[in-house]
Amino acid sequence: MQADTVPVDVDAPHTLAELIVCAQRQYPAAADLLSRTACARGDALLAASDTLVANDRIALIPPVSGGQPDGNTRHLTDAPLDLDALMAETEDETCGALVVFGGTVRLANQGREVASMDYSAYGPLAAATMADIETETIERFGVSACRIQHRTGRLGLGAVSVYIVVRAVHRDAAFEAARHALEELKARVAVWKNEHYADGSSAYLEGTEVVQPERPRKP
Repeated sequence: MQADTVPVDVDAPHTLAELIVCAQRQYPAAADLLSRTACARGDALLAASDTLVANDRIALIPPVSGGQPDGNTRHLTDAPLDLDALMAETEDETCGALVVFGGTVRLANQGREVASMDYSAYGPLAAATMADIETETIERFGVSACRIQHRTGRLGLGAVSVYIVVRAVHRDAAFEAARHALEELKARVAVWKNEHYADGSSAYLEGTEVVQPERPRKP
């Protein structure tokens, strides 16, 4: 399926599950990947039983590897990340703990020398999911603030790809909340990594399936 957009014809009315089955028959080489692919309409994930309408535009979300959006947002940007701005946004004098996590492009991965990394994302869904993770983290751990921002585009060695900033009254909650936000980001956000190596080759990193109930399997 070497295309940004492909048409799939199904009899209406139809569900997402029926659409995936039709797509698997139309593109058999991609059948296994389609069985592990989540789907979204706009910024919302779809369930297999959701009904589609004529001319729906459905985004296919393959397994994510934790990393160009449809324009910059407060969660996604192709500009260098501004930690000072995130610190100012979350400032709270009632808090005694501040935890900052920064992810950077490292020199080696699985024995291969890395030259740079391309981060791409399905913008609407990725931004919405990061906002959900922030809210969930604040509510679950009782912290004052949680902010996540991810960079997209080509990044060189040592460049910061993501910041997670958490403020809380006490340090234990801040550390736990930051770790939770990071793990949820890696597992749920529609961001992909394409590693470029010193020998001139490149490869997308294996990722985690975005959770979607009752997805049809390969027929």
